Amino acid sequence: MAEPTSAYSLYDLLLRVAVAGGVAYYGSTGQERAMIPVDTHEFNKCLRIVNDGIKMFITDAPPNGWRWVNRQMEVLLAPSYTGTATAGAATTLTDSGIAATYDDDYFNTFTIGITAGTGVGETAVVTDYDGTLGKFTFAALSGGSTPDTTSEYRISRSTAVINADPARYLLDQAFAGEVTGDITFVANTNNGGRLDWISESFIRRQREMSVATGTPIYAAVRPNSTNRRWELIIDPAPTAADTLVFPYRTGFNALDALSGTATAGAATSLTDTGLIGLYPDDYFNGDTVYVIDGTGQNSRAVVTDYVGATGVFTVADWLSLGDVAGGTDAAEGSIYYVCDENKHPAGMQFDEAVLSACLAKAEMEFEDLNLGYVAKYHEKDIKRAWEADARSAPRTLGPMQSRHSIGSRRDRYDVSYEG
Repeated sequence: MAEPTSAYSLYDLLLRVAVAGGVAYYGSTGQERAMIPVDTHEFNKCLRIVNDGIKMFITDAPPNGWRWVNRQMEVLLAPSYTGTATAGAATTLTDSGIAATYDDDYFNTFTIGITAGTGVGETAVVTDYDGTLGKFTFAALSGGSTPDTTSEYRISRSTAVINADPARYLLDQAFAGEVTGDITFVANTNNGGRLDWISESFIRRQREMSVATGTPIYAAVRPNSTNRRWELIIDPAPTAADTLVFPYRTGFNALDALSGTATAGAATSLTDTGLIGLYPDDYFNGDTVYVIDGTGQNSRAVVTDYVGATGVFTVADWLSLGDVAGGTDAAEGSIYYVCDENKHPAGMQFDEAVLSACLAKAEMEFEDLNLGYVAKYHEKDIKRAWEADARSAPRTLGPMQSRHSIGSRRDRYDVSYEG
């Protein structure tokens, strides 16, 4: 029997709410397994109910607050690789100076940025890397320029790095901007060097004239509007792949998702022209798109680029169940689902309480739905969640004898690791 490894996904919660409310989708024939709603109105209603249910669960905290909101963030630094193009085209940049240095696909899914010359300031997500030629392939540079032999570039081998800048890192979706302690290097890295929180405006001033490289000594967090998340910015930019760690209090950003019907599909894309003009460029970058019905059913892929003017999701490859290569490409008529955060924030030990809260909200929202979820949540599941949260606290070790006076009760202490 496999061990449990994850909490209910957003899809799981949406499906349970849809089934309870009688709005689930059962395929084009009506004979398939239950799926989330395809109708935009019903889908958005279910999404709102799930988010309201999670908010209700978070609000119904124990008197001293939830322990599970206290987390620890780790950020793996990614030194950048730099070079100058020896050739370029609308969708490629070649640097023959690194030919045969890195394997095929070594830089796939990472962002390349142009730092000087033609296309300066523009970026692109690498969809393919030819190690033999030193050739990067991408859909297009963000500003539409065609790189040439004047184009200097930088790439950091991390999907968390923002715009190929090794000093900027996109933080976890659960981070809501509240840091609760010092930022440090993890044990046995950087010889115990000191790193301090500082105003992000200070770091911006430091970087106005030039971007220094070396061992980071300053750090700050700030909102990243493009990705609807927070970012970590450090100075100087790192030259070693160290790991940073800091404590924080998680927040709840409403889980976002979208469902629809593809108007076209291909080996590396899915198009929905019904989305044209509704979302900005790159809005879905990093999200996962799932094909839930029609051609390509059960295929999935990470979105590497989204173009708001065309409704085109670009992906590196369609994967099959188990996230292995070989998934069937999407096509016109494929029913898809795309989401930015696939789990509720509390952890799997609170699955039943979170699900119960969502179904309680569904009972309040859907007419004539009276299955006892409200009573179950308030009378049973939230109380069990409090107990589960309390059990997560470190246990008090109890009386321990002082090393100064073995056997003397006067010198005993109650030792606890509770903060």
